[in-house]
Amino acid sequence: MLTDFFRLDGKTALVTGAGKGIGARIATAYAEMGADLILLARTETDLEAVANEVRALGQQARIFSCDITDETAMAATFETLHNEFSQLDVVVNNAGAPGKGFGSLAKVNKKRFEHTLDINLSAAYGLIHEALPLLQAAPNAAIINISSAMSWMVDRHMAAYAAAKAGLDQMTRVLAYELAPKIRVNGIAPGAIETPATAFITQDPGRLEETVRWIPQGRLGQPTDIALAALYLASSASGFMSGKILEVDGGMAALPGSAIQSQIPQTKP
Repeated sequence: MLTDFFRLDGKTALVTGAGKGIGARIATAYAEMGADLILLARTETDLEAVANEVRALGQQARIFSCDITDETAMAATFETLHNEFSQLDVVVNNAGAPGKGFGSLAKVNKKRFEHTLDINLSAAYGLIHEALPLLQAAPNAAIINISSAMSWMVDRHMAAYAAAKAGLDQMTRVLAYELAPKIRVNGIAPGAIETPATAFITQDPGRLEETVRWIPQGRLGQPTDIALAALYLASSASGFMSGKILEVDGGMAALPGSAIQSQIPQTKP
C-alpha cells in the first residue's frame, strides 16, 4: 500500500532540540511510524518526558542532555553512539534559536553574530560531520535540516538569524550533491508555528491577530504540520527528493514581497 512508504520500521533517527515543540513532535511522529529515537537537547527533564512518549508507542529512546554548540560534549556523545549503534538512518538538525544575535546592527557585534551562526549553522554542520560514518553505514539515510521562513523573509533585527538559516539552506543543497546517491539531504522552512518559543504571540491577542493576518491559511502552524513534512522527508516516500527546502508556512511564501511581514515583534533589542 502507498501508506507503507511512510513507515520507518527498523530505523533509528536522531533528533536535536527534541525536548519540546517541533523537535518533540518530530520524535513522537517517527516513533508512531516505527522508528527508534536518539534524543538530544539541553534539558534532561524535557528529554525524559519525550522519551516516555516514544516508549509508550513501543519504540526505544536514548537521551543525551547536551549543548550542540559544545564540541567536546558532542564528540563524547558520538563516541557513545558509535559504540552502541551500527548505523543511523535519519538525522534531524532541529535545534536552533536567534540567540545573542537578535538586535540591530548597532547593537549586535561580531561575537554576538557568530553566536547565532554557531547555534543554527555551524553546530548543524558539526553534527552531520560526527554522524557521517553512521549515516554511511545505513542503506538509505536521510538528513533533514530545520531552517526557517527567515531564510528568505526580511525583518529588522534578524540579520544574524536570517543569515544563519539562509546558510543552512545552501549547505543543505551542497551536501545533497556531495552525499548523493546514498544519503539524501533536505530541509524544512517553517513559518509561524505555535510552540513554547512563540508564546509571546499566542498570549497576546493583538499580536496573534497581526501575525495571522499575513498567513493565507488563516492560522498559526502546529508542530504536527512540521512533523508530517519531516516524516515525508525521512521516509522512502521522498526517495527521489534531495537538495530541497520545503516551505511549510501556511502560504506566506506566496504573498507579494511588499505584503510580507514576519511574526517577530518590532521591539528594541
